[in-house]
Amino acid sequence: MTADSEPKSLSELTRGLGMNMSDVAMFSGLDESTISRLWDNTGWLDRISGRSLQSLISSIPGIAEYSMAHSLRQRRDALAGDLADQGLTVNMAALEESTVAQQHLLNALEAALHIMRGQATQRVSSYIARFWGREQDRALESLYSPDPERGLLDDPTRLLEASVDLAPRLNRKTYSFHSILALNILTHQVSKVTGSLVAELEPPVPGRQNAFMMRGVVMGALIGSDDLELAERYHRELQRTPVYAALEEWSFPTYTRDGRISSDFTLPSSLLLRNTAREVLREIESYNDAYLYYLVTTYIPLALQRDATFGGRLGDLAAALRRRGPGCRDKKIRDACAALVKQITDMA
Repeated sequence: MTADSEPKSLSELTRGLGMNMSDVAMFSGLDESTISRLWDNTGWLDRISGRSLQSLISSIPGIAEYSMAHSLRQRRDALAGDLADQGLTVNMAALEESTVAQQHLLNALEAALHIMRGQATQRVSSYIARFWGREQDRALESLYSPDPERGLLDDPTRLLEASVDLAPRLNRKTYSFHSILALNILTHQVSKVTGSLVAELEPPVPGRQNAFMMRGVVMGALIGSDDLELAERYHRELQRTPVYAALEEWSFPTYTRDGRISSDFTLPSSLLLRNTAREVLREIESYNDAYLYYLVTTYIPLALQRDATFGGRLGDLAAALRRRGPGCRDKKIRDACAALVKQITDMA
């Protein structure tokens, strides 16, 4: 957020352009009386109609940028105040410097407010479920991060505690697509920070809801802990539990928007994994060895069954594994990478 987001009157915004009230009216096609009512009012954005604002945006330089920056600032300040009432301080520097879209970050702060207020679980589920996706996930990752340079909160401890308390209440709800997604997303973020399987998050019985929740817990813990044994246990669970395998295969393509999010957790029979391939290649380069082992032994084989071309990136996949595999600490991981490269070579 820049100084341009500070409240400014229409006259201040157009002064540097050498425009007077009559000029603005002429270029925008609005009545001069309309411009006059807005001219010296720093709150003019709250008074102008949508159609009139569109006319100004399309004819006067700087209006569009100011309108967006001011709107973002208003929402940011309101959320910061509400979160402060809940004992959470927004890290303004991290918010401004993040490469994630500001709208996603503000939505993440809104999610934190819902969680902290302990609002109706149905509303919390519906809101958090909308964070299924790469960019939304990055925003939530920043929300829960304890890193002072990138975390959206100075100290997310209270949010972590509130999230752990919330998860069992969501899990007691009857079957709901939103509650399943929300549980996965929430537990994934908590486990990513803690690097462990938090006891309160472990599902009591197998089933679609609990299986998907467990996937979120495991993925987060893998990223946070680099636990090879956990990756192996998850792989074994998928081999003996069909619902785990089905949800695993569904997750990546919908997360990357290769496939539509479906409440029955199904994918079309023909699917090109173009975005999924891009994301997996990124993760091969950036995540730890245990997570790489999960990709190589669990997800990528499923992906190749769905799309033998791997989004047209089979060659890139083999090259990425050749670069990463030999440097892994465990022979088991190195061998798994080599075996998958051979499989890909045989497919080509």
